[in-house]
This record gives sequence, C-alpha cells and structure tokens, in this order.
Amino acid sequence: MSFIVKITAAARTDTLNAFFYYESIRIGLGESFLTELEKKYSSISINPKANSFIDNKYIIRDVVLKRFPYLIIYKIEDKIVIILSVHNTNKMPIDF
Repeated sequence: MSFIVKITAAARTDTLNAFFYYESIRIGLGESFLTELEKKYSSISINPKANSFIDNKYIIRDVVLKRFPYLIIYKIEDKIVIILSVHNTNKMPIDF
C-alpha cells in the first residue's frame, strides 16, 4: 500500500528554483530534473522507510537524486510522507 506524498510550499519553491536553473542551462534539462524527482517521489511513496534518518530524533529522512545534486528531505506521519525540502547539496546544509 502506497503512502500519500504531500509537498510543502518550501519544497515546491525549491523545485521551481531548480527547474528554472536547469532550464536556463539547457532547454529540457529542467524537465529531466522533474522526471527524476517524480520517480523518487514514487519510490518514497512505496517504501518511505527505506531511507536513512538525518536527525537525532529519528524523524527526518533523506534520499539522494542520482543525476542531480539534490536531496529530498522528508518525514513520515501516519500514512503520509511530507516532503520538507528539495535541497541543493551544493548550498549550505539545512538545520532541522
């Protein structure tokens, strides 16, 4: 049974910024980014507990995109996966 994936406003903003950045480099690259992101969201919805924790309270998890330098940072509440951030790993770390 799949979990529901909910994307926060911050994660949407992260995604849009990444999309426009990659599209500015090459038309279609932003679309490739979105495709890879959607595949990871699908994978997370099927097995959200497969990824490691990144906090001391064992609440926040992350998963790395393969082709792009981004992490999907999320938490699980009941049967809902909440995407907190689509974080560019070339930028400063996030403090949770």
